[in-house]
Amino acid sequence: MNGLIRRLRIPLTTRTRSGHRERLWTKDFVLNLLTTQFIFAGYSSTLTIVPTFAIDLGGDPALHLPLIVGAFGVIGIFIRPFGGQWVYVLGPKRVALLGAIIVALGSLSCIFAPNPWWLIPMRTLQGIGLALGPLATWTIAANLAPLSRRAEAMAYTGNSIGIAFLYAPLVASFLYDEAGANEAFLFSALSAAVAVATCLLLSAYRIGFRHPLGSGTPGGERTKPPLIARSAIFPTLILLSYTFTTAPASTYLPLLTEEKDLGNPGLFYTVFSLVSMLAMAASGPIADRFGRASVIVPGMISVALGMFVVNASSVRSMLLSGGFLAGMGAGMLQPGLQSLTVDRAPMRERSAAMATLQQAWDVGGSLGAFAIGPVQANVGTANTFGLTGIVALVGAFGFIIGNAKSPTGLPTRGSSES
Repeated sequence: MNGLIRRLRIPLTTRTRSGHRERLWTKDFVLNLLTTQFIFAGYSSTLTIVPTFAIDLGGDPALHLPLIVGAFGVIGIFIRPFGGQWVYVLGPKRVALLGAIIVALGSLSCIFAPNPWWLIPMRTLQGIGLALGPLATWTIAANLAPLSRRAEAMAYTGNSIGIAFLYAPLVASFLYDEAGANEAFLFSALSAAVAVATCLLLSAYRIGFRHPLGSGTPGGERTKPPLIARSAIFPTLILLSYTFTTAPASTYLPLLTEEKDLGNPGLFYTVFSLVSMLAMAASGPIADRFGRASVIVPGMISVALGMFVVNASSVRSMLLSGGFLAGMGAGMLQPGLQSLTVDRAPMRERSAAMATLQQAWDVGGSLGAFAIGPVQANVGTANTFGLTGIVALVGAFGFIIGNAKSPTGLPTRGSSES
């Protein structure tokens, strides 16, 4: 492991030649963090209420829940690659704004669902928003970040998402139980509406990538990037082994807590978010200093252990311990894989590379939900978590083997350096 980390070490510094620390915190960076946070507040609010709402509407856990959760992300498989091109051509602000608006409309539309089948197209609509909005805000974060603080910037952006998971699922679940479904979905829609407001305040220049929020090439060339960035395929496969672990959590966690009397499922996300935020704050600078492998491999192992603990949970403390381990792993993985992807991508393909990486969420989280349905019916709710933990371990070993053959943690001259 030490040899691998040495091979992936990135000789970066957080100071310029004059000795001054390169600037990361700007008005646009802060506004982008807020936009990202409120988009995910709108989305994460639905995680603890949509499954319950579908059941209350008469849905079948083995039939409707995988379809509802899966439809949310399947649309992203088709939309997200084009989103990478749209970010490049239209500019990231416009795409982020469109995504936030669609997330808000998706939550509002759930209020009018007369039966569980209606939730499928409504969640598909919201899936379009989540495929576009975060793609744009992640690209903005990558464009704004100095090379020497890239993983740190990704960590802060990930933490903005963690803040949303910290409170939004818990509040939405509370509102659902105490006030009703309409109020819970309204809270989700209002959260996304705040993202619209903060996004409107972002600067929006379209003069090329030499400007942090630009969209074309410096010389004015407007050639579109590819739909799938080859440079991002390896980190996408590794992220896929993680996102598959989110399928049982987004589909069956409320049922698991009810079956075993483990309490409010939102507490899992609260612990998950708190720990992931702390882990991101530490892992971003670590990844900048020692290389991306120093956080990716331990992160995958921690996620796997978290899934195994959830599998065995019989009391609330075990469930929360699983959330602790999974959150720690997610906090290490996010800045490591995001910055690795940007490291490998040529400047023109940056948004396409981010889009390719985020395809892992669509395939693992959403198609995984379809696959989890038959598994849950045959092995039980708890064991679905354990099986996805095995997938995470496979991802950890896959990363070690892949990088031993071809180290990928070094940014190349003329690629994504700015």
